[in-house]
Amino acid sequence: MKLLGKKRVLVAPLDWGLGHATRCVPIIRELLQQGADVILAADGRPFAFLEKEFPELPILRFPGYGITYPKDGSLALHFLFNAWKIRKKIKEEKKAIEILVKENNIDIIISDNRFACRTDKTFNVYITHQLNIKTPFAQKFVNRLHKKYYEQFDVIWVPDLEGKINLSGELGHDAITETPFRYVGPLTRFQPADMLNSRPRKWWLVVLLSGPEPQRSHFEKIILEELSKHAEETLILRGVTDGDKNISHPYPHVTMMNHLSGNELQEEILSSHFVLCRPGYSTLCDLSALNVSPIVVPTPGQTEQEYLAAYHAAQNNVVNISQKDFSLREAINAYHNINLFGVYPDEKALEKRVAGILR
Repeated sequence: MKLLGKKRVLVAPLDWGLGHATRCVPIIRELLQQGADVILAADGRPFAFLEKEFPELPILRFPGYGITYPKDGSLALHFLFNAWKIRKKIKEEKKAIEILVKENNIDIIISDNRFACRTDKTFNVYITHQLNIKTPFAQKFVNRLHKKYYEQFDVIWVPDLEGKINLSGELGHDAITETPFRYVGPLTRFQPADMLNSRPRKWWLVVLLSGPEPQRSHFEKIILEELSKHAEETLILRGVTDGDKNISHPYPHVTMMNHLSGNELQEEILSSHFVLCRPGYSTLCDLSALNVSPIVVPTPGQTEQEYLAAYHAAQNNVVNISQKDFSLREAINAYHNINLFGVYPDEKALEKRVAGILR
């Protein structure tokens, strides 16, 4: 039963990797801080992650799109060939959300990149850092299609800063839309770190694996092969939320774990000399809050990651190396005179936006 006077808010992230779920964490915390009645809805790894992160909150199984990466080739072509499946999932989502809202007496929906997660009976927030999607072809068509979906929402929240110093570059700026969009600052589950990190360096390298299969597992194999040429202490976080925490392998200097809590992960990252990861947007938001400039390897064919890697490499914020030519030794050798991101969460902006929808 909904408490009198409390807004009941449904938070529903896309099931594409964990990034959409992890960046919902500060939003959920702020909603709770401001007295909202929060319900979570997710599928796959985001479901398992949010269930562990917020065990006190109700969470509903909300079928996702089942998006995968191709093992080789263009992600855009892969999506084109599977567009009918995704469209079918979106239609199913539209029916499912109507039922879910009615059964749970929802007032507000916060959808992280779920296109049909809205109703006419609720106030609807859409989260995206891609107001301008980068594609190798048909870019105007793809952006028109995305716009068709997000303009059905009441407001768009962009997890970035509005000015010239930002994390998303062209992706999250200069959009032409009738739907109001508001910048809420970079979203991260981590607490911003001090500029001076005096922690002992426990790890030579921390590897953060992420994203849908099969590319996640494929990259994991590449990393292990590279680590067989080194002897320094390395931690690999596999980005998997099920199974045993510790994974067996033949390298005594490598520790592999499926998943850590936000606080544990933050400490391990800050206790390392180097961080290697995909340049997923949520990962960059997390690392910028910690003043950590990583080595990034974009997922092949993932134009968003390729753009973000090139954008930040041009500002000397990251070392950008392709997966095809990846060499850990070359990546470490290229890591010199790297700048800090200098882009941090804006707690006041998020507090203001949450307060606005709860009113």
